[in-house]
Order: sequence, then C-alpha cells, then structure tokens
Amino acid sequence: MSLYLISEVAQKAGFSTDTVRFYEKKGLIQPNFRASNQYRYYTEDALKRLIFIKRCRALGMSLKEIEHLIQLEQNPDQDCCAVNQLIDQHLSDVSNKIKELYIFKQQLKALRESCNTPTTIDHCQILKMLEAGETS
Repeated sequence: MSLYLISEVAQKAGFSTDTVRFYEKKGLIQPNFRASNQYRYYTEDALKRLIFIKRCRALGMSLKEIEHLIQLEQNPDQDCCAVNQLIDQHLSDVSNKIKELYIFKQQLKALRESCNTPTTIDHCQILKMLEAGETS
C-alpha cells in the first residue's frame, strides 16, 4: 500500500497543500494516519478521491454537489438515478449560465459600440451609459 505525505498527494493530484487541507477539513478526504512526527499520511484512495474532486470542480460542480456524489458513492448497491438527477440539474444550471453570459456579452457589445470615436473620459459614452444604468 502506497502512503503519501500531504505534499506528495497534493502534487500528484495537482492541488496545493492548502487545498488538500481544505478538503480534509470539509470531510471529503481523510488521512490514513498521523505519525509520531505529526505528519499526515494519505493512501491511494485519498489520492483517487482528490482526483475525483478535481474532475468534478473542473466541470463546475459545487462542493455540495461533490459531497452528495461522495455520499451516493458510499452505497454502491443503490440505483444510480440520484447521480443522473444531480448531473441533469447541474447541466440545467450550466445551460442557464450560458444564457446569462450570452446576455452579458450582448450588453458589453452594445456598450462598446456606443463609443466609436476617440474622446476624453469626460465624454465617454460607455461611462455615461453605465452611470445612467443603460446596459441593455
């Protein structure tokens, strides 16, 4: 069985040691044991969990969603429809964010188009529109 110091498990997972400590405090990973020198030692399972967390975070999942997936994973014999529901909800949230970002993009384009001639800050149409609350 491989054991890793926090710096080793952090490097292998692509996190900082502070991030590993954070996930440990949140209860998402556990050190295998703490030696007499007070160093934490982590197993291959902890490394796998960190990689799992990293992949979930890369997909924009919240800590709450990750915690839920980990809880579901603790009961391997249950139906996986709860996992599907979580992913479906996350997909819906992402779609809504994309729509919001598209609206933001259109607003920024409109702002940028309002100022096509060089002028002074005092006459900047972008700043005037922002001050007036005209961004749509």
